[in-house]
Amino acid sequence: MSPTASQTSRVLIVEDEVHARGFLRAMLAAEPGVSIVGEAADGAQGAEMVKALLPDLVFLDIQMPELDGFEMIARVGVDEMPAFVLVTGFSEHATRAFEVEALDYLCKPFDRDRLHASLQRFYRHRARAAESVDQHDPARKTWRRRLAIKQESGVLFIPVEQVLWIEAANKYVIIRTPNQSYISRQTIQSIVDELSPEQFVRTSRSTVVRKNAVREVKPLFHGDHIVFLTDGTELALSRNYRERFFSEMAR
Repeated sequence: MSPTASQTSRVLIVEDEVHARGFLRAMLAAEPGVSIVGEAADGAQGAEMVKALLPDLVFLDIQMPELDGFEMIARVGVDEMPAFVLVTGFSEHATRAFEVEALDYLCKPFDRDRLHASLQRFYRHRARAAESVDQHDPARKTWRRRLAIKQESGVLFIPVEQVLWIEAANKYVIIRTPNQSYISRQTIQSIVDELSPEQFVRTSRSTVVRKNAVREVKPLFHGDHIVFLTDGTELALSRNYRERFFSEMAR
């Protein structure tokens, strides 16, 4: 997804390290549709600039003098913050990033492709917000409301609200509900493509969960996490999906 000329994104950089700020500035300047409206060297200045400049998107370092990134968010107010991407050299802040509803979570060092992916996530976020203004837009994608399970006696339809999680098993998927499990001959990707990202999120390549079924996430060692569901199920959160999971859960 690319921005149009009328969709220029006003971006604020809040980063105390001079070299890191310059690196981020240079990469953002090379992105079409991005206008850097300001730079702050600490959280206190960043909070003032958010209120004064009203940026669309903030790239926010976590560890800074005076106010760190989380304290800055608290000063501005979560409800008053524009969309923001947290930037840090430490992965252990991922759980808290989810709690403050970060759009994305960048771990230093990151490259141009990873930054571009964050911007694409912001564009999708902005597009969804625009779509929600008009719920009757005929171009809006229709997501699955029920999953069809072929059985010997016929076809069983399961409302997605009853699904806790779905797991890939070779050429099949196992669909878990609070009371029963069902096996269906289809790929997990074919299901994920038709499930609303507002309701479902992947924890790994082979597992997708309903957001409302997630009760808690706890960190383990070396950046690993465990996802606890409302029915007591424990699922591993893959490192490859960790950043995306916390970002999606915040929505």
